[in-house]
Amino acid sequence: MTQSDGKTTRISLRALLWLAITILVSLFVVSVVFSVYGRNGVRDAVDELAQDVMPAQRSVAMLRTAFVDQETGERGFVLTGDPRFLEPYDAGRGDAAKLLSALDADVADDVPTREALEAVKQAAQDWTARAAEPEIAAFRNGPVPPDPGTAVTTSDKQLFDTLRNRLDALDTRTDELVSAQIQKIHSAQKSANIATAVALMLAVATVLVAGFLTRRMLTRPITNLLTDITAVADGEYTRPIGGNGPREVAVIADAVNRMRVSLLAQSDQLVRAAWERTRHEEQTRVATDLHDLTIQRVFGLGLALTSLARRHPRQGTELDPLIDETDSIVRGLRAVIFDLSRHDDDRDPKATVSSLSGAVGEIVERSSAALGFTPDVSIEGPVDSFTRDVAGSALEAALTEALSNIARHAHATICHVQVTASGHQLAMKVTDNGTGIPAGVRPGRGLANIRHRAEELGGSASIRAESGVGTVVEWTVPAAPLRSPEPNDPGTATPKSVVAE
Repeated sequence: MTQSDGKTTRISLRALLWLAITILVSLFVVSVVFSVYGRNGVRDAVDELAQDVMPAQRSVAMLRTAFVDQETGERGFVLTGDPRFLEPYDAGRGDAAKLLSALDADVADDVPTREALEAVKQAAQDWTARAAEPEIAAFRNGPVPPDPGTAVTTSDKQLFDTLRNRLDALDTRTDELVSAQIQKIHSAQKSANIATAVALMLAVATVLVAGFLTRRMLTRPITNLLTDITAVADGEYTRPIGGNGPREVAVIADAVNRMRVSLLAQSDQLVRAAWERTRHEEQTRVATDLHDLTIQRVFGLGLALTSLARRHPRQGTELDPLIDETDSIVRGLRAVIFDLSRHDDDRDPKATVSSLSGAVGEIVERSSAALGFTPDVSIEGPVDSFTRDVAGSALEAALTEALSNIARHAHATICHVQVTASGHQLAMKVTDNGTGIPAGVRPGRGLANIRHRAEELGGSASIRAESGVGTVVEWTVPAAPLRSPEPNDPGTATPKSVVAE
């Protein structure tokens, strides 16, 4: 039996117990019915033998005696003329009448016996009417003849012999009835024994089948369930719980499985939380050491090299590669620091993060030493809504690149930074009055980084000369970038501090 969703419908433990009880009771009832049926057959056969057949046999024997008494009394009266001989005759007639009446009731259902009895009645009537009564009447009304033996004729003897033969036939028939009834009793007894044997076999089969089904459908599933639950309780959380058996076993197995999965999930969360905590502590320590020690020294070295290149323009070609390498080191270190800080902020929503507008002001302020002046800053729109956004981080990196390039190559005296935000984009424009981009000079890695950061977020960037004097950097990204940068990509994670480029 299956449900509409294809799952097999399990029988409940209660239904299983009721089914087992019903089967046992049904088999017991069948066994009892067979046994009672056999015993009733034996009892009925014995009762029929004792109440009908045996009394009929005895009645026939007594009927023979009654007719013999009649014949003896009649013969003695005829031979002696003594009326006392008529007493057995009269008693025999009375007994015969009673016995014949009883035999009528006993053999009423057996046609052959009834026919034999009717033949006896007819022979007795012929003998009485044609021999016994006429001779007795003749001897009562007249004198006794000189030779009384001559009164008993051959005809009289033949009539009584006929009666005797009819009685023998009736007696033989009753003997046959007794034998048949005894055989019936034996057959009934055999049937009763077979019924008892069948009942015993059914009982044994019931016990065996009940034991097998109990072990297969109840004992074994419960044992397996307890084994699995014990194993899970001992720490084998990956071990599945078998749900074979009645519905209750399946429900318990499902509940323990869900608890096991929940424990595994909680354990994984605890392990992951402990690992994250350890990782965060180590990252925080490394970031602190890098920021407080290494990055400040390297940044100071970059500013010193930039200042030296401005004071000695002729040595710029020799110092520029060193400045570029210093800036690359600073960018890499700041990318690591920013990545650690960003993951830390993601774990702790309450962590303090400076606003994007504040970061822009900090970058401009820190670039003043390398530029020799402080750029003008203009911020318009909801810029701080991008503080925790990838676009805000990319803008900080692009602004740092632009100011670094002005400090290294433009020899500018004026710089203006404009940051504009709206609901659909974040834009930045940096202008200066420097020497611009000489014709035929291939843009450096810094300018390429500015374009890369914009394009990676689905935006654009352009760097162009302004009327032959100065340079304009325009950088724009959408509010919802087409693709977020990889979290460990140092080219897209820029610290909230100036990098001299």
